[in-house]
Amino acid sequence: MKKITASIVAALAMNAFAFAGGDIAPVEPEVTVPEVVEAAPGAFYVGLGYSYMKAESDPFEYQRYDISEGDITANSLLLLAGYKYNQYLGLEARYTMNVGDPEFDYGSYPSVDLDGDMTNVGIYAKGMYPVTEAFDVYALLGYGQVTIDTDLFGDLSESGFQWGLGASYAVTENIGVFVDYTRLYDDTGFDGYLDPETDVTVDSINVGMTYTF
Repeated sequence: MKKITASIVAALAMNAFAFAGGDIAPVEPEVTVPEVVEAAPGAFYVGLGYSYMKAESDPFEYQRYDISEGDITANSLLLLAGYKYNQYLGLEARYTMNVGDPEFDYGSYPSVDLDGDMTNVGIYAKGMYPVTEAFDVYALLGYGQVTIDTDLFGDLSESGFQWGLGASYAVTENIGVFVDYTRLYDDTGFDGYLDPETDVTVDSINVGMTYTF
């Protein structure tokens, strides 16, 4: 009797094992494919803005004027175009031209409107740092030419190293706004500018918007 009972139990155990084994599918090893992150493609952009340009000399000596300092300022239109290679590096070209007459301010004397032009053209390497997804700070390093061609002073121009610092904010995927400061010239020997030993600085404050394609 004990032998029969043991045989029945063994048979049931074998059947149960076979039944369970038939329902278990073979488990295939999971293969994880590493995700490939592609670099953001480059992008062209154009921009339009307002620029306040200022040329300052110290000392200022010209004909009957002999004062400690003289300024030529202009409200100007800024046009720019550039290319972003990635989120950190770009190349940008700028052209700035006065709208309306430049103004000459020499100390306590009344300001004088000058008939002529005050312009700058430059090309810059643009280093950018993304503070947030939409907000960047940047620096401009490049080369340009400042020209002041007026009835009172004649044609004054000089080329050289230029730099700037600024910030931009992406309002939408394509539209951004920016503000920056650029130093366009800072040296003596400005070609045609009064005394060659005069220390001349030219800078601008700029605000505007860009459109990225």
